[in-house]
Amino acid sequence: MTNTLRPRRTGLIVFTSRVISIFTGLLFLIMVTRSLMPTQFGLWEFLIDVIMFSTFPAGLFTYWATREVARGAIIGRTTQSLCLMMSLAGVILYLLLSFGVHSIIESTLAPFVAAVILVPLIYWSLATQALVLGHNPAIGAYSLMISEPAKLLAAFPLLYSFKLGINGVILSIAVSYFVQSASSTVQLRDVRKDRIDLGKAREWLKDYHVPVVYTFTYVLSIADTFVASIGAEGTTFAGFYQAAFQVATLVSYSTFLSIALYPVLLRGKSERLPGKLLEFSLLFGVPMAAGTIALASKILYLLKPVYVNSSNALIILSLAAVVTLVSSVFDQTLMGRDTADLSTENRRRRLMGSDQMFVSGANAAYFVAYLSIVFVLGHLSAAGFAPVYQIVTYWALAQLLLTCILVAVKLRRVLQRTTLMITPSPAFYIASSGVMALVLLLIEGVVIPGGLNTLQYGLRLFAMVVVGSAVYFGTLTCMDRRFRVLVRAAIATWRNREAGADAPQGQAAAN
Repeated sequence: MTNTLRPRRTGLIVFTSRVISIFTGLLFLIMVTRSLMPTQFGLWEFLIDVIMFSTFPAGLFTYWATREVARGAIIGRTTQSLCLMMSLAGVILYLLLSFGVHSIIESTLAPFVAAVILVPLIYWSLATQALVLGHNPAIGAYSLMISEPAKLLAAFPLLYSFKLGINGVILSIAVSYFVQSASSTVQLRDVRKDRIDLGKAREWLKDYHVPVVYTFTYVLSIADTFVASIGAEGTTFAGFYQAAFQVATLVSYSTFLSIALYPVLLRGKSERLPGKLLEFSLLFGVPMAAGTIALASKILYLLKPVYVNSSNALIILSLAAVVTLVSSVFDQTLMGRDTADLSTENRRRRLMGSDQMFVSGANAAYFVAYLSIVFVLGHLSAAGFAPVYQIVTYWALAQLLLTCILVAVKLRRVLQRTTLMITPSPAFYIASSGVMALVLLLIEGVVIPGGLNTLQYGLRLFAMVVVGSAVYFGTLTCMDRRFRVLVRAAIATWRNREAGADAPQGQAAAN
């Protein structure tokens, strides 16, 4: 199987799809928040957590599938088949969890039962994403460009015509997962030429401890809404947090610019690549965070006026998203360079001391500390210690501080393993983002006056995003020579490609 990945190009394709999904995702988020009360919105996020908990067993297969596919293995049918069979265990686990927790947050069982259809779809999605990540992450980008509009087309009638509430959201997400997984599966034909080998399950389960720790860390990473709701004995607290967090998540989309780092490192080491892709991610991540900070209250007002109270949390979470971006690059660097799973002698001992286990262990320790704080904050919210939005701000602050500590720990490990080559360019990204944020703050009152309807408000907010982007890239072009070189190289590459595409046509015409 021949598949040469170009990290920056692949990252740009994936990032472009995510930028497009910012608008489709924001539109979907607006539809959901405008259709559901904060308590219902929190319940929906709680449901998602329970569903994702039930997908834990899939990681026993998907973890190894990504690493093997990146190194040339053709195991597509096997991976998907094993995960779909494992989804039966996932459904049972989901139902058991649902029966156990729905009463704690004072919810009926009905929405939990309706959401069971998502479990096998997400198992299929996880198997497909694992193959895509190892083979060619751009495939996931193309599928996302199809599934996001499909989600919107399904959501509009379900939420506004039939007014199905949470059930409408569940069905819309089901459509999205189905379309995305089906589209990716079609594009993965090169890695699906294998015969189903159930013996692979036995092979992968021999070293179960590595994916168990890794997947357990993932489960912890999405458990904060669940823990907060249990602590608060309700979902309103989580609803206010999630309104801010979902917007801040858009900032973290710049992480996808480095998505090819992991499979490329698995195929062969590159000393300069981690630093280059970290800078490339920060090129977009820093201004996205700055713009979100400047427009925090305006964005949250678009979701629903009541969420403006979470503006401070959104500002803090935007900063946390940039720190998380750095953490993600460090994770890919450490895990991608690690070769302990290729050894045959003392394999288990080598794996236990590997960077794969270090990353999982560090992340797990972080999430245990983080979730403990979130649980306490949930109790404080239930006790009326302070207004909900104020405790949500404390929640965001805890996340930022702990993430900074985690990144410091990972940086030390990275520097022990390799040289992280960083140029002065990130300083220019920060300075240009500061100029952009100042401009946005100066013009926001003029561009977005009071008394606008939702459509007018949204269009004017979009106009501010366009203005902010122009200010940022214009300022950066003036300040950073390396950025000018990068732009010229991109233009030259595009022109050469166009010339190459036109040449055969000219020859054909001459003949």
